[in-house]
Amino acid sequence: MSDTLRGDVIEVASGREWRMIDLRGMDWVPENRTVAGVRVTPETALQCSAFLACVRVISESVASLPLHLYERLGNGDRAKAESSPLYRLLHRQPNSWQTAFEFREQMTALYLLYGQSFAEVIGSSRVGAVAEMKPLHPSNMTVERVENGALRYRYREPGGTGKETVYRQDQIFHLRFLSLDGINGVMPTTVCRDAIALARALEQHGGAFFGNGARPGVVLESDNPIPNEAAERLRESWERMHRGADRAFRTAVLPNGVKAKELSGSNEAAQYLETRQYQVIEICRAFRVPPHMIQDLTRSTYSNIEVQGTEFVQHCLLPHLKRWEAAISRDLIADDDRYFAEHNVNGLLRGDSAAQSAFVTAMLDRGVYDIDEARAYLGMAPLPADAGKLRLVPLNMQTVESAVAGPPPQPPAEPAPAIEVEDSPEDDVEDQSEVPADGV
Repeated sequence: MSDTLRGDVIEVASGREWRMIDLRGMDWVPENRTVAGVRVTPETALQCSAFLACVRVISESVASLPLHLYERLGNGDRAKAESSPLYRLLHRQPNSWQTAFEFREQMTALYLLYGQSFAEVIGSSRVGAVAEMKPLHPSNMTVERVENGALRYRYREPGGTGKETVYRQDQIFHLRFLSLDGINGVMPTTVCRDAIALARALEQHGGAFFGNGARPGVVLESDNPIPNEAAERLRESWERMHRGADRAFRTAVLPNGVKAKELSGSNEAAQYLETRQYQVIEICRAFRVPPHMIQDLTRSTYSNIEVQGTEFVQHCLLPHLKRWEAAISRDLIADDDRYFAEHNVNGLLRGDSAAQSAFVTAMLDRGVYDIDEARAYLGMAPLPADAGKLRLVPLNMQTVESAVAGPPPQPPAEPAPAIEVEDSPEDDVEDQSEVPADGV
């Protein structure tokens, strides 16, 4: 992408199209150029460390999560559709040269840079027999809507041959960012280019500052006029001797009548460090990435770091995961009433060992998980012979209706039966001892 200035008219190249823009009477900044004076494109934006970190943390997190294809079995139950060819593509290897992690990382990074990413679907997605998926660079793709409402994709083959390939909608896997027209995603590097440009300008300023020996600019002045050629040689000699951090604070020898004068100003006066830190927050805000995820721990503490990690999954990653799952159902699954794709985020939401143990215990105690399901959550194999299929519930639990009704009425107690006491032989002996000897 380039631009050429011709008097009051500028000729701008945007992708494959050139257009003329009249600058007369307009306060206009050429395309991709910002007020900060830094040109921002998807490629140059990656030179900004904060932007690169946000793209990396989102794309790597999305790619590292397990992505499974499930089959609905009825009654809310489901099972992994491991026998489907699409399961292998999404979970293991989408093509002959990329792993599933590499493919999903590249597709996510491209749509964060260009607003959308594309992959050619080789095989018939309508019957579920997808054989391979090949990424296509979004800078060479043009999307248009045809008369029947479907989308048509025109891809300019790389290499400068000018060859163009036209794809039907069912031949392309299309992953798009926030869209204003429902077809193309907006480019984050365009809508946020001023924030990216300022952050990049601050980095360049810091590099130039320390490249000049961490000293402000110097003016060489003389009371006598100096010819242009002599002034140019003097400037080159000064920079050759003093430019660069390894040449700072060298002794200067100046011609007669020439004086060196430092320009006033400092990074402290310009609040350089504060501005650099704020620009990190600005870029994080655009992607909804918690600053601590890109190593900015200014506002993070031990007590809130775990909560911020959970918020990263719920508020930053989840929309990207839903975009992936919805695009898979639309472009790769014919029978989406039976099959669906879903990411497993349990690994990111488990927390520390204490929180994980409390969660699993609560799920077991309430009968939500059986033993095998709890073991699967922890990444363990099921118990043999279906021994782990039992669900445990506490004995002292009751329903709300039972608590309101109170205990059931008890039947009246029956009277205890009378107990007859028989005389023992000892009692007979005592009775005989009381009888007189004469029997009277």
